[in-house]
Amino acid sequence: MAWQALFGEKASTKLAAFFDSQDALDRVSSQLREAGGLQNPQLWVVRPHSANYDKRLEPETEGVARTAVRSHIILGGLGLLAGLLLWGILYLMQIPAIVSSPVYSGGAIVAFSTVGGLLLGGLVTARPDHQRVIQAVDTATKEGRWSLVIHPRDEMQCKTVEAVLHDAGVESVRSI
Repeated sequence: MAWQALFGEKASTKLAAFFDSQDALDRVSSQLREAGGLQNPQLWVVRPHSANYDKRLEPETEGVARTAVRSHIILGGLGLLAGLLLWGILYLMQIPAIVSSPVYSGGAIVAFSTVGGLLLGGLVTARPDHQRVIQAVDTATKEGRWSLVIHPRDEMQCKTVEAVLHDAGVESVRSI
């Protein structure tokens, strides 16, 4: 999809599955490796009552940095273009405030739309959809449950992971 160009991470979707025992986790983990072709770097285990598991949730720090740069450049640029287009349309409509001071009105419209695009770039970088997974893993860890954090690389792996988790009857949560 075109929106994937905003992300610099190899795995932009995250899933987490929750287990009451390590045996159940190991069983499903093996099924995921067989059925989905997932490799060890895509599967991270968070033990009950673990303290430092943040690296398992966001292992691609360089990818996050690439996402920040890409999303700001692309969405900031789109905001700039949208501002120019909006100003052009308003100018062609002969709106008095636009026609009487084209430089100031153009500057204001383009500046605000560019800033809007950059703000959207910041939102994409922050990945609020990941917060759902992070909160669920945190809750499970505090409750003494095992968590398996899964980083599928494409939509096909994501669908396979969801199917395996569904067939196993495992409680799970997914980001976008």
